[in-house]
Amino acid sequence: MSRFLRTARIIGGVSIVLLLVATSASVVFGASLLGGKVRTGNTVTVPANEVVDHDLYVFAGTVTMDGTVHGDLVAIGGTITVHGPVSGEIIAAGGTIQLAGAVAGAVRAGGGQVTVSGATGKDVLAGGGTLDVTGPVGGDLIFASGTATVSGPVSGSIEGRTGSYARSGSVGGSENVTITSGTATRTTPASTPLLDGLRQYLVVLLFGALALWLLPRATRAAEQAAVRRAPASLGIGLLVLVGYVVAAIVLMLGVILLAILLGILTLGALATFEVLAGFIALFAGTLLFVLAIAFFGDLLVGLALGRLIWPRLGEGIQPDRWQEFGMLAVGAAVVVILTSLPVIGWIVKLFVVLLGLGAMVVAAWLSRRRPPAPAVPLGPSAPPSAGPMAPAG
Repeated sequence: MSRFLRTARIIGGVSIVLLLVATSASVVFGASLLGGKVRTGNTVTVPANEVVDHDLYVFAGTVTMDGTVHGDLVAIGGTITVHGPVSGEIIAAGGTIQLAGAVAGAVRAGGGQVTVSGATGKDVLAGGGTLDVTGPVGGDLIFASGTATVSGPVSGSIEGRTGSYARSGSVGGSENVTITSGTATRTTPASTPLLDGLRQYLVVLLFGALALWLLPRATRAAEQAAVRRAPASLGIGLLVLVGYVVAAIVLMLGVILLAILLGILTLGALATFEVLAGFIALFAGTLLFVLAIAFFGDLLVGLALGRLIWPRLGEGIQPDRWQEFGMLAVGAAVVVILTSLPVIGWIVKLFVVLLGLGAMVVAAWLSRRRPPAPAVPLGPSAPPSAGPMAPAG
């Protein structure tokens, strides 16, 4: 266990170093060493009399673009305002995004409030809480938002999904917008604590059956770790929970910085592939992590409780898979009921999540430290001695 803690400290130290390196690199990139292609800070402003003759990457709390950009513009920040023209494309992500300047290429924007009032030469792809498109769109408009208002003309088609939609501008192509507010209102009463608990219980049983069938040894090892090494599992589960958040942030920073570097080296295709691979890895890791938090903690703790509640078998008798599934069904019911209780349910759920995460890590670590099986000789074994050889006659 001490070796595991040393490894955890090393991983945490490396994560902090990478975060510091990423921050330092962003500061260095913002200097004149790269000709001002990358700019960072609390506030970044490009004045109206400035002309940027290359692609521009801006990372700041407040981004104000009044000048002209002869290239693509990538802006990430809390508030992004673009008044000047952009000859390439715009990629923007932030809390509030206002695009009032003319854009010759496409616009890809995501934020809490997105406003596109300038003319766009190609497609507009937007996502956010509130979307307002008042300027003309030269291509298609594709969006997903809480509310959407389109008063400017759209030369292409409109494809979107929103809770509230209003359009007064013209559409050159087809229009397919899904309104989700009515459906959401009708399905809300079906969500009750009883039904939520029943769904949770059924999914835990499904994952438990698959785990006992496909990974019986790993499942039993994690369950035993949750029982026999509960304090260590709780502590390690907390480290895993915090460590994943840090790792996700470091991965996102690494993907962004590497994409910027590849873009500076004019390796646009490779940068696109790197960003796509990074976000796929982050999505896959997040999916597995969410499944572990949502269901596998209930599974392991439920199986451990089921063994305690289930009638004792004879000494040395190993339960078969159906008996183990019955133990899981009993224990998981107890866990789901406790985690569904008001006031204290979230405390029980946090305990179950941390214990389950830590138990899986402890079991995986202990499996690596098991001594290897004794080697079997490859050659034929010598025949047993038949006693002293009789003297030759």
